[in-house]
Amino acid sequence: MSPLRALARPLLASVFIVDGLDSIRHADKHAQRARPYEKTLAKLSAHVPGLPADPKSLARITGAISVGAGVLLATGKAPRLAATVLAVIAVPTTLMNYPVTSVKGEQRREYLSGALRNVALIGGLIFAAEDRRGKPSLGWRYANWQDHRAEISDVKEALKTDVKAAKASA
Repeated sequence: MSPLRALARPLLASVFIVDGLDSIRHADKHAQRARPYEKTLAKLSAHVPGLPADPKSLARITGAISVGAGVLLATGKAPRLAATVLAVIAVPTTLMNYPVTSVKGEQRREYLSGALRNVALIGGLIFAAEDRRGKPSLGWRYANWQDHRAEISDVKEALKTDVKAAKASA
C-alpha cells in the first residue's frame, strides 16, 4: 500500500468511527433527531425486513455499521466495499442531522457548515470506493483476457497452417 493510502484511509475513516461510537453511546440524542421522520421510518420498516421502526434501535444499528465499515476502511480490508457502505449511510444521516431548510439565522449557517463537511466526506468516500490501487477495472481485465485469448488462437491457427505448408513441401 502506498504511503498516501496508508495515511488517507485511516484519516477518512476516523470521522465515521467516532460518529458511529457516538451514535451507539448516545442513541437517545440521535433518535431525537430522527423524530420528524418517524412516519417515513415506520413505512420503510414495513417494507424492509429486519429494519427497526424504533429510531433508537436504528441509531445504534447505523452506528455499529459505521464503526465496522470505518475500521475496515482504516485497516485496508475490503476498502472499496467499506467506503461504499459509509457513503450510503452518510447521505440519510447528513440529511437528518443537518436539516438546513428547516432553520434560519445562525443555526442555519452551522447546519450548512456541517452538511457541507459531510458532503465533502462523501466525496472522499466516492474516491475511496473507486480506488483500485492502480489496477484496471474487472471489466477491462476480462475484455483484455478475451483479446489475449483471441490473439493466441490466431497464432495457433497460423502455426498450424505453416506446419501443414512445411509438410506439403517436404
